[in-house]
Amino acid sequence: MIKEVKSEDFNVIKHIIEKTDIARNYFILLGLSGNKAVYDKVFGEYEDGELKAALFIRKSGLLQFFTLDEFDLDGFIEIINSMKNNRMIGPKLYCDKFFNSGTFSIVLEGAYIAKLDKSCKLDYNGELNIIRSINTEDLDEIVDLYKNVFDSFSPKNVMEQKLLTNRGIGVCIEINKKIISIAQSDFETDGSALIVGVATEKKYRKQGLATLCTKYLSCLLQNEGKDVYLQYDNLQAGKIYERLGYKVIDRVIHYSK
Repeated sequence: MIKEVKSEDFNVIKHIIEKTDIARNYFILLGLSGNKAVYDKVFGEYEDGELKAALFIRKSGLLQFFTLDEFDLDGFIEIINSMKNNRMIGPKLYCDKFFNSGTFSIVLEGAYIAKLDKSCKLDYNGELNIIRSINTEDLDEIVDLYKNVFDSFSPKNVMEQKLLTNRGIGVCIEINKKIISIAQSDFETDGSALIVGVATEKKYRKQGLATLCTKYLSCLLQNEGKDVYLQYDNLQAGKIYERLGYKVIDRVIHYSK
């Protein structure tokens, strides 16, 4: 049965996604975790009282989708066709079912989703004295770095909340007491974590600094028994992640009618 989910139940969906598939649903998790309401409506499919799939309608009009397994495709298509919303972003694994049904006709391939299995152990053999953990006092500097690298990124208050609640950590490299390279984790659970915000100041690129940060952070997370995930759209970065042991498991797809 598909029904509208009340906003007070959004946390239930968030916890289910955190337990099952943080890698494919990072941006849904961000939307559910912020203080600002970004979703206009959410429709959930339930079986025996348990959520098995959800369609998210953002206030921007963008559609997102999450599922645990098989879902009522026709039921969700009926909801989508009753709306004026004409764009969806989501993982190819299950969102392609909407494309194959003819609900969406245009596809643009986005970021790759990759996994470093905890059984594929990394050894960090770089210099330890140049890497340190980040803290909330670093956030203004990190925001300045990100402004020069990314078109969009999590705002300072979201990163601050993450660090204060131990939802994630970060490591960085400094030169002359200035952060010039960084990698962070987010939505850590007992068994998994997502690496985000990997960046290096432009004039320090091609020196392997982001690789050092990513490798060191991956090792820290693996030592806690976690599978580690990340998303990337830079193919050169993808080759580096592949050498570290990350394997592509899916891809983010942009769909439109």
